[in-house]
Amino acid sequence: MLQILTYNIPDHLRGDTWNGFPSISITRDGNPLPLSGANVLMQFRKDVDSPVALELSTDNGGVTITDPINGVLSVPPVLITMQYGTYHYDLQVVLPNGYTKTYMKGNWNIVGDISHT
Repeated sequence: MLQILTYNIPDHLRGDTWNGFPSISITRDGNPLPLSGANVLMQFRKDVDSPVALELSTDNGGVTITDPINGVLSVPPVLITMQYGTYHYDLQVVLPNGYTKTYMKGNWNIVGDISHT
């Protein structure tokens, strides 16, 4: 059975810093998934085939594996400059052995702000 956590991120104002996710626990079959050497990718797009509006990953510092033995990662705060609208996202983990799985997905509404440069 495919089990992906669906979490719709609360609405956020464009031009403000998003607090990210302080802690996300990744499990497989109810047990922590060891993340040593894993790559984590989180992309935000308006549609499944549209260009990436925001990419956060272990490669670019947008995702940090904070406790690899216990499968814990975090998404640090980031300034959101995407155009307003609704975005779809998911979070994918690729283990060193090539095992790849999406563990989280959802929507995120970016609200237009009045004060911006």
